[in-house]
Amino acid sequence: MTRIHVLSQQPFSDAIVASGLDMFNNLCLFAHFDQDDILADYVIHYLEAIRAVGFDIVVISTSHLPANDVSRLRSVAHDVILRENKGHDFASWALGIERYASLVSGQLMIANDSVYGPIGDLSQALARLTSVRSDVYGIIESREIKRHLQSWLIIFEPHVHDSAAFRSVFKQPFHQMTKAEIIRDGEIGLSQSLISHGYSIRALFDGKFRNGQSLKISSNASHFLWRELIEIEEIPFLKVELLRVNPCRIASISKWNDVVTAKLPELAAMIESHLARTSKGRTNDVESLHRLPALPNDLQIFVGRDYDYATTGRKVASWVNLAYSRFHGLKRLLLRQFYYNSVPLRHVFARSKQRSFPRDGGLP
Repeated sequence: MTRIHVLSQQPFSDAIVASGLDMFNNLCLFAHFDQDDILADYVIHYLEAIRAVGFDIVVISTSHLPANDVSRLRSVAHDVILRENKGHDFASWALGIERYASLVSGQLMIANDSVYGPIGDLSQALARLTSVRSDVYGIIESREIKRHLQSWLIIFEPHVHDSAAFRSVFKQPFHQMTKAEIIRDGEIGLSQSLISHGYSIRALFDGKFRNGQSLKISSNASHFLWRELIEIEEIPFLKVELLRVNPCRIASISKWNDVVTAKLPELAAMIESHLARTSKGRTNDVESLHRLPALPNDLQIFVGRDYDYATTGRKVASWVNLAYSRFHGLKRLLLRQFYYNSVPLRHVFARSKQRSFPRDGGLP
């Protein structure tokens, strides 16, 4: 096994100057983790696409990768850093920023392996993304909790990643924080800090459409609208978590293979291989998670309608759909609360039935 790679113990910027390395133009800090300490083929596919659009790459992995996998990474990356598995991706990015950000004259990208892609041409997607000038660019903007860019791919202009607002976020002790705290103070906190300091953010998909309409229902679009994002919005990514865990219980995601194969057959084979390996021993097998039935009045139904109504400019229908979804959401909440609050009463009733009908049938 390869040991954790530790760079020079002298101040890192001095080490770079001493070794004669040049400044980077554009640099991607790529966070990697694999439960089996293996480098999946889809990761190499993704890294090659990032390099092809003009970014040098530094991979920071929290897996104990074997030497041959480190060599594969070195074929596409400027550097590979192996570190302890604490603090999730934000701790990895923080380490990369500490060591490399001051050497970047152009754009700085943070990305990770939590998505399969690109499903198609990454250069075209980034060209569309940056066609409207902004300070910060992401693929998907979310308004869950607070407005923020999903952190699996974000690009920062030089004046942003040089700023105190940016650097202060990555000085937090992520290795001491829970996952929920990292999402709050890292992913959401990053966008909120930059917005509060006057920086503009832009996403390839933000739930707003050219007809002036926008999504009314807040949801994780990368899960609930995965197919619309790929086929209509031309977002060239698919969340790994959606296919491996399906936490939102999205119905009938088995069509992912057809969708990906239509655009890039070789990537579909990589995804199948990764799912087969990483899903072994899980309580719910991938096949059952991908074939969940659609349920009436499920949130997925309302989100799908919300997208259809917004994109076709049906404003009144959008508001009615929102009201109807909230009604059913409230009803589910009340039923759930009633169920849990009635537990003591059900226990009392069960005990009274046992006393009324003893096991011996009441015979003398």
